[in-house]
Amino acid sequence: MKKHSSNINFIVLYCLFFGWGFVTCLNDLLTPILKGLFSISHFQANLVAFAFFTAYFIGSLVYVFAAKFGIKFFENLGFKGLILLGLGLSALGCLIFIPAATFKSYGIFLTGLFTIGFGFTFLQIAANPLVLITGNPETGASRLNLAGGFNSLATAVAPLIGVLVFYELLQVKENPANLKYPYIFLTLFFVLLAFMIWKFLKIKEDDITVHDSSGKLFALNHLNLIFGMLAIFFYVGSEVTIGTNLVSFLSDPLTVNLQESVAGKLLAFYWGGAMIGRFLGSVALSDSKALKKLILMVLISIALTAFLVYSIGNVELKLVYYVAFQALAIILLLACKSSARMNLVLFSLVNIANLIVAMMMANTMFAAWAILSIGIFNSVMWPNIFDLGIANLGKYKEQGSSLLVMMILGGALLPLVQGYIADIGNIVDSYWVPVFGYAYILCYGLFYSQRKLNWIK
Repeated sequence: MKKHSSNINFIVLYCLFFGWGFVTCLNDLLTPILKGLFSISHFQANLVAFAFFTAYFIGSLVYVFAAKFGIKFFENLGFKGLILLGLGLSALGCLIFIPAATFKSYGIFLTGLFTIGFGFTFLQIAANPLVLITGNPETGASRLNLAGGFNSLATAVAPLIGVLVFYELLQVKENPANLKYPYIFLTLFFVLLAFMIWKFLKIKEDDITVHDSSGKLFALNHLNLIFGMLAIFFYVGSEVTIGTNLVSFLSDPLTVNLQESVAGKLLAFYWGGAMIGRFLGSVALSDSKALKKLILMVLISIALTAFLVYSIGNVELKLVYYVAFQALAIILLLACKSSARMNLVLFSLVNIANLIVAMMMANTMFAAWAILSIGIFNSVMWPNIFDLGIANLGKYKEQGSSLLVMMILGGALLPLVQGYIADIGNIVDSYWVPVFGYAYILCYGLFYSQRKLNWIK
């Protein structure tokens, strides 16, 4: 593929990553809003994440079983067709918010979220391997990090725009019928994005991995994929459950007891940390000299932190903690070089320590920043796990990709577990749930193996 075509592909794909990141992050604001509107428990409120991420599991299951039973529908669509299908379903899900808001029905809201998530499944299945295979294979992880950076840029600005639109402009807590208007706009956005994909995304047959048509899940003969699926489950589950319950944590009397709208703005530091970390990770994996990397990473850190502070405005800030965690991330990224395993080990250890410290010092701003900074260390886990998980799968890479995406189910289940613990105990103690998740990722990095089995023949 020519360089010009590759560049166009990257631009279009990065727009796609931005779009689904923005919508996904709005769920973290929807959770407390719907909790207040319908007077429901933490467990019931976390059904927002459950509906959205269960759709990923079911969508991936449909995809895998279609391949298993020789149904060629998805294979005939190809990567581009899968993306267009996903965008169409996502637009439909946004339209479902119109009757949900009009009739003030929690069930219809959840149906809309499920449909959006179902559409996003096909975006994930197609876009992640497409970024990896389009271009130099040696820099695939770096490109996926950069794509993740745009996804995280969206998750950084989404809470800021969401707070402005939901709380200030539309005042949806007093006027729930207004919840439909942002999602009507998002419908138009998905239609525009579909046009961009249809018009500008160019894929040559040479770029596409040959499909396996045997109907068997040969990808599951690889231990790195099997344990990588669990790593994706716990990574997504931990990241989502922290974000979903973060507003509740920051506004709880047991902690720093912030106003809900202020806590919603601070959510931008959590998701913005993922944005910063992914851009830093992309630089760390580049071929530049160490000094040049360091200077560029520091400049990126300063610029993006300034962007977040400027965007959020006048809120309670003690940025020295946030800056210190970014400095630690830069040091660890440079120390890891290109070792995905070492990165997972070190970043998991930091996240476990941050969560434990935050629970022990829950009523201090340091605890708040310890949790908000976890986003920085989450940043490169997805591409590293994904890259390790589909390593050496050959023509089964797309099959492996769909199985990994299926395990986004963790984003549905772990928030429910945390919500249940918060209901029977308190929101602070419920943060032991992501500690367990990061402990598994730590073990995946430590004991990673590419050993091949032959149990599927």
